[in-house]
Amino acid sequence: MSAKTYLRLLQIGLVASLFIVFCVFKDLLFPFITSKQLPFNILMEILFAFWLVFVLRYPEYRPKKNLIVYGLAAYLLAILISCLVSVNFTLSFWGNAERMLGFFSVIHFLIFYLILITTFRSWAEWRWLFLISVAVATLVSLQGLLGTQAYSTIGNTAYVSGYLIFNIYFALLLFFRNQDKVWRWLYALPIFIMLLEFRICHTSGAIIGLFLSVLLLFFLIGIFHKSKLVRRSSLAVLIIAVVAVVVIFSQSQTAWFQNSFLKNLTTEKATFQTRLISWRGAAADFKYHPIFGTGFGNYAIIFDKHFDPKFFNYATTETYFDRAHNNLIDITSTTGIVGLATYLSIFVIVFYYLWQEFKRNGRRAGAGEESARHNLEIIIIVSLIAAYFIQNLAVFDSFVTYMGLMLVLGYIYWLVQIGKKPEEEAEELETKPGLIKGPGTEIIVLLILLIVAYIFTSQTNLKPWGVFKGVIVGYGDIMEGKYVEGVDAYRQALIGTPLDHDGRVTLINLATSNPEMFAQMQASTAKANLDYIISLAQADLRLNPADSLMQMQLAQILNTAARVNYQDTKLFNYYSSQALEAIDRSIAASPGRIPVYLVKAEMQMMRGEKDESVATVNYAISLNPGYYEGYCHLARFYIYLKDNKSLLQPLNECLDKGGIASLNSDLLLKSAISFEASQNDYPRALSLAQKLATVSGASGEVWFNLAKLYMVTGDAAQADIAAQKAVSLDPQFKAAWASFLQSVGKGVATSTASTTGQKK
Repeated sequence: MSAKTYLRLLQIGLVASLFIVFCVFKDLLFPFITSKQLPFNILMEILFAFWLVFVLRYPEYRPKKNLIVYGLAAYLLAILISCLVSVNFTLSFWGNAERMLGFFSVIHFLIFYLILITTFRSWAEWRWLFLISVAVATLVSLQGLLGTQAYSTIGNTAYVSGYLIFNIYFALLLFFRNQDKVWRWLYALPIFIMLLEFRICHTSGAIIGLFLSVLLLFFLIGIFHKSKLVRRSSLAVLIIAVVAVVVIFSQSQTAWFQNSFLKNLTTEKATFQTRLISWRGAAADFKYHPIFGTGFGNYAIIFDKHFDPKFFNYATTETYFDRAHNNLIDITSTTGIVGLATYLSIFVIVFYYLWQEFKRNGRRAGAGEESARHNLEIIIIVSLIAAYFIQNLAVFDSFVTYMGLMLVLGYIYWLVQIGKKPEEEAEELETKPGLIKGPGTEIIVLLILLIVAYIFTSQTNLKPWGVFKGVIVGYGDIMEGKYVEGVDAYRQALIGTPLDHDGRVTLINLATSNPEMFAQMQASTAKANLDYIISLAQADLRLNPADSLMQMQLAQILNTAARVNYQDTKLFNYYSSQALEAIDRSIAASPGRIPVYLVKAEMQMMRGEKDESVATVNYAISLNPGYYEGYCHLARFYIYLKDNKSLLQPLNECLDKGGIASLNSDLLLKSAISFEASQNDYPRALSLAQKLATVSGASGEVWFNLAKLYMVTGDAAQADIAAQKAVSLDPQFKAAWASFLQSVGKGVATSTASTTGQKK
């Protein structure tokens, strides 16, 4: 094939990769992630075969000497080394379905970059690439604005925000590159649409990153623009913006500020506090793995090891962090000093090249002269990199930000190349002879590489694709009550690929949360399926025995097996003792994680070890006395044990600290209501009755009792509403309500209503 044919083919392939952002295959596990990374991997592997033949056949098109390439290669080498010393090699190298960002996936972005710098060789080509990227981002934004979810086709608003930052700046580049003073304003439309989507994503780190990058943009223009008027105007805007921010945030304790989204841009935000806890843990652990880290992608083991129970003061869900939510901390802790140094070297090289180009163009920016326009582009690129870097201090890279970063680095490479002197270009070309000569050899080599690419991608991408698809089939069967068929579907799907982990986890979680499914099977089938699921949990642990979450999941499935075999003393003790061993290992791996102790307490209670169970819960409470879950567990135990003498304090603490949702069954709620009423604590009894009405809202008796509690606590209006609801569900309560009103007497009812009015 001719060089032009290769160029067009590879360019079309890269352009096609930009549209992968629309891929969301609902029949795959983690569809917003796997639907993008797997097709991207496959496409890059095919394009790589063509690219390799192309650069071997036509040496003049090979990438020129450039430190950015070396920086990227060094960073990837550091990641690979960290994989080799990782606490979980499989996770480091292959990643998982939830992130798809192991070394194997990340190296495909290097392929993207190499093809990019090889094939996009003029501004006209870059213009089309940026135009298409901006157009795609605009469509993604419209989907988020007009659809039901702000995360659009990307699946996470933080990822969307990072993606939009790149494309907002790409549109800005196109705006200033366009010399038509009228038509270039059309670029304002996609910027406006993207900013609207950016706004509804409410991603604090990205908002701060974009805002500070804009301030940097005005600052650099204020320093380097060739027009004195523009310089002064830019600095004036910068000063006004800074003063405005200072004034606004000086009001941070006022009611209007606390009720606005601006509160989320302060350190008071709960997610910022949980991240601070995470970062402190990373700092404490650094001394144990300073050179190469714990292994790329293995941040979870650090987070678990140093988990601080104070975390529950700010969040009670999403308490397992597999990323530091700070790219620099994440890289440092998982790839060590070597990884951080090589990562930062990329940006040092970039700024070195940009500064050299900036100086070559005369150090002045603006419209008109080509050199001044190039410097204005450099200022925009520097601001974009700043935005990317700052927003990544509160998040981590994803598929879309890796793509954006490669586009930026590729464009910088092109800027550097067009600034080279002709003799430098000639000197580089002289040392690159063609290794493939003649069309016959070219075709043979290309066919061999394509066959190798097919075999490779079928093993590394198509097989996992089948796993992710089969897992969803099995999951759907189990959710529909087809338990045996569902487990069989999992058996067929989980064929032993490096990415089976997340599929195994879904089945383990289904089994532990729905133990009744085994009662629907024949005894032999139930035992075989339980043992199979236990083997899946054990397979996960072989990857990393120090994984607290995996140890807990093994403990839970073993405990489920014990429950299923409760009547068989031998099997019960066999599974139960193993479950306790596993939960103790989970606690040892994350000693500050309160819920693991509560899981252990449940196991102990089931074994009849009542005193030990209560002691375990009390220790969990001591880790963070302000967290409600321990008290709620204790209250549930005392209700189960019918120990009203011990129930009062933990039940009241559970309710007062906001844990009423933990009492989520009719039996628990009814028992708690009865107990609080017996203590004449009608306000707490009322709160429990309100909760019961949401759980068992179709029961007339529940609403009738709620009506009585409303009346006793002095809310006659709500009592009447609840009574009407009870009567609508069961007409016999009409007479019962009339009888109740007579029993309390008109005087009491009138007094109660009057009291309610006074309270209002």
